[in-house]
Amino acid sequence: MSYKILLIAALCGCLLLFGQLTSAQEVVDRIAAVVGNQIILESELETQVQIYLTQSGVTNPTQQDFNRLKQDILEQMINDRLILVQAEKDTSLRVGPIEIENALDQHLERLKSQFGSEEEFIKQLEKENLTLKDLKRRYKQEVRNQLLKDRLVQKRVAKVNVSTKAVKDFYEMYKDSLPEQPQSVHLAHILLTVQLSQSTLDSLKIKLENIRKEATSGTDFATLAAKYSEDPTAKTGGDLGFFQKGELDPEFEKAAFGLKVGEISGVVQSQFGLHLIKLEEKKGDQIHARHILLIAKPSEKDLAEARDKADSLYQAIKNGADFGELANQFSEDEESKVQNGDLGWFPVAQLEQVFQDALRDLKVGEYSPPVESRFGLHIFKLVGQKESRKVSLETDWDSIKEMARRYKTNLEIQDWLKELRKTTYVEVKV
Repeated sequence: MSYKILLIAALCGCLLLFGQLTSAQEVVDRIAAVVGNQIILESELETQVQIYLTQSGVTNPTQQDFNRLKQDILEQMINDRLILVQAEKDTSLRVGPIEIENALDQHLERLKSQFGSEEEFIKQLEKENLTLKDLKRRYKQEVRNQLLKDRLVQKRVAKVNVSTKAVKDFYEMYKDSLPEQPQSVHLAHILLTVQLSQSTLDSLKIKLENIRKEATSGTDFATLAAKYSEDPTAKTGGDLGFFQKGELDPEFEKAAFGLKVGEISGVVQSQFGLHLIKLEEKKGDQIHARHILLIAKPSEKDLAEARDKADSLYQAIKNGADFGELANQFSEDEESKVQNGDLGWFPVAQLEQVFQDALRDLKVGEYSPPVESRFGLHIFKLVGQKESRKVSLETDWDSIKEMARRYKTNLEIQDWLKELRKTTYVEVKV
């Protein structure tokens, strides 16, 4: 089991367990453990136990196994709280509201993907008398805590390294139980993003300028944010809370930190869309702001232009044009284009389904027709392919080194948790 209990219900499988969550919460809550200024409730513990049993497919554990599992999970939850207590004390660690919302959205997208369609996902929510906003509200604090804990753990183990001898020793000790190298592919691609036409951007700018006129004419900015903003913070009037430089999008911060208290910005473009920003207050090197976000979505005309360009490049490749030269000239993936579109090796199972489908029937050296994804349009070249196999030092040194590093990292974390336990008040009550 991992050193962290992910997001209370892990945001994966939580919908499948709503009945169990409800039943656990119906029990009169008692405290299962105290960790510093944090408590673990019996309902939380019961929830985690039920989640584990459901996800592992265990239906009727013996009482002895159930009790042992419950103690193991409680121990993991205590470790989790130890890290959280320490993370809350570390003033150098900050997690911004937009980062929290983005992480929450990503987890919810993974949750949605477990259902046959978005309609089925929504039906399940309705069945449990929940909305998507309810679900996000329920897990927002857990997501924030998880980001904070992850940041502290990363800071703690950033310098962990392993010597050549340590890698070899690790391999000799565990070679019979190391996971096989999965089926993998070596890819190159040409990426074309869908460019927003000026007319698309202009229409959003006009809308925001009209909203700004409402705000400067006396309409409450928070009310306008709740009405118009397409950001998750709309439900709190666009409130971003306090933040300092380096936490949010650079263009957004540049505009926000340039405002006077009470002032409303002009239209600001960031990687997320177009914004209006109102500065509420300043406190030292931090500011408190609200914003209204309109997300710039490509029009059908914008999509059609990108598809036409991708089709013409694909035809040129089929007619003999050099893939690498075209990638270098036209690809909008700045990192790979300078290497003729080369992306390196990927386990097939980790690729998005749309990419797996596009590559399934390709032979090494062949090219895919344009593939649409959330990143844009891709033309792939299958550069190489490897079937799953046992790992060896000769062919998989980097992978084995990373496994050895993770193993050492885990030992470091366990030692660190022992230190934290000596200096943090812990009382188990069950």
